[in-house]
Amino acid sequence: MKSPSPNDKEDTANLVRFAVVALALLFLYQTFFQKPQQQPIQPQSQQALSQQAQQSIPAPVPDQQDIKPRADVIAATSRVPIHGAKVTGSISLAGARIDDLSLNDQYLTIEKKEHVALLSPSGTADAYYIESGWTSDDKTAVLPDAKTVWSLAAGSAKTLVTGSTVTLQWDNGHGLLFERTIALDENYLFTVTQKVTNKTTSEIKLNAWHLISRHSLPPGYGANMYLHEGPLADLDDKLTELTYKDIIGGKSLESDDVHGWLGITDKYWFVGVFPAPDEKFNARIIGSTTGTAQSFQTDIVSGTQTLAPGKSVEDKKFIFTGIKNMPLINAYQKLYGFRHMDLTFDFGKLFFITKPFFFLLHWLMDLTGNVGLAILCMTVIIRTAMFPLASKSYRSMAGMKKIGPQMQLLKEKYGSDKDKLQAELLELYKKEDVNPFSGCWPMLVQIPIFIALYKSILLSVEMRHAPFWGWIHDLSSPDPTNIFTLFGLIPWNPPYSIGAWPCLYCLTMILLQRLAPPMPDKTQNQLQSYFPFIFTFMFAKFSAGLVIYWTWSNALSVLQQYYILRKIGGQDVSLLRGHSERRKKKQPPANG
Repeated sequence: MKSPSPNDKEDTANLVRFAVVALALLFLYQTFFQKPQQQPIQPQSQQALSQQAQQSIPAPVPDQQDIKPRADVIAATSRVPIHGAKVTGSISLAGARIDDLSLNDQYLTIEKKEHVALLSPSGTADAYYIESGWTSDDKTAVLPDAKTVWSLAAGSAKTLVTGSTVTLQWDNGHGLLFERTIALDENYLFTVTQKVTNKTTSEIKLNAWHLISRHSLPPGYGANMYLHEGPLADLDDKLTELTYKDIIGGKSLESDDVHGWLGITDKYWFVGVFPAPDEKFNARIIGSTTGTAQSFQTDIVSGTQTLAPGKSVEDKKFIFTGIKNMPLINAYQKLYGFRHMDLTFDFGKLFFITKPFFFLLHWLMDLTGNVGLAILCMTVIIRTAMFPLASKSYRSMAGMKKIGPQMQLLKEKYGSDKDKLQAELLELYKKEDVNPFSGCWPMLVQIPIFIALYKSILLSVEMRHAPFWGWIHDLSSPDPTNIFTLFGLIPWNPPYSIGAWPCLYCLTMILLQRLAPPMPDKTQNQLQSYFPFIFTFMFAKFSAGLVIYWTWSNALSVLQQYYILRKIGGQDVSLLRGHSERRKKKQPPANG
């Protein structure tokens, strides 16, 4: 039986030390940074609303009727068309819902045959709509609901276009006249103004409400675990993010007398209700499940207004329904005073790094005019800025690789004397000025930077359907080529595909391993050799833009490490580990 190497004990000790340090850093991070951030955003699922008005809002009820094609449902109801600069759709006169909205410059596929439908009416497969109304503590009051059929007011425009308004009205037949005026700006912001006129001789107390309802999980949900998709709210300057899974599991949020906003976010789109910055309201995020049908809802109820006889009351809200574009979001924050609207972007815990990277990436997009080229340029900039750290790490790795043969000789010489071997190894480290741990800290510092860089790319809607050079026509989709068909030469459809860019990524990973010092243990070294192929298999389904980023980053690492190895000298820098030794073994003896 082979005796364990004397260096195994040192390796184990080093691993334990590293694990202890890593756990300590994780504990400090969670204690002093992560927990203070997470504490205020825990869902207040047990808090009961003080006002009865909140309970009068329509509850989220999953569609139980037969699901019909979207076009058929839209055609079955009378509607007011919407023809904006950035959105197209219609407002249903039944319930006065904004439930039909498509994005003019976003398409379902790269062929650009069908626009992305952001909102869809109830009864469709992806029902997602905005509804507004009034509630009252007077149970005898006749108020409009989802079945109420509204009509265009006299003198109102018949089509909602950019910069215009349409006004809908409904008379309840009992002395209350309801009006709803909807305006649309040149982008994605609706302004909804509700008005009630009291023609009776009695006063009535009313609360205005607005809700966003989604009756199914969004298409493609769960494909990315690094970004939040689902309901979120910024209430009293505290962000709450609830996933669909949270809500299905019974979690909810209920908050009284708060200010801020709430809505539902996707990877690239957002639908949200924004009251005036100083307005107080009650907020709620709830859900419902019936069998396999699911429904999710965010809603707000404004403060109580007393409507005297012969008088009118109004309620005004802003509703965003569109693309998460940072310059536009910043413009809305400045123009209307919406607080923290940029939190619709999930920059994560590393926001202080991710956000600057995000702005840098978009500046490079504007400068180069090409999303893929901007990714390459940004990676070069970040790599150059981190070169001192990378250099220190690579030098340490190169130093360990250089003294590898000497370490092996010491292990063979002092294999039976562990204490002597330890002392000799320490002396060797001191003599060659090598610290086994000196390469760890620079790598630890670089990890959050690369995570932030990765997320800044992931957040960018500009990458969606953006072309790159060659065969990449959509940076947000996986590489369309397949090595198993010899990139299109063999006419068959294999069960799995690995494109050309994932193969290039695999090559860069192998080259990086060739430049790194081998693991002391042969088993560990062999397992490590499988990593490039495992990650290539995983990355095959990633978007092409992210694979290009990782491949290019690895290529720059290869160049950096190759340069440092050449500068240090005294070791094989052929990118083929040990090939010179194998060549020497094949050469005939000098006197042969």
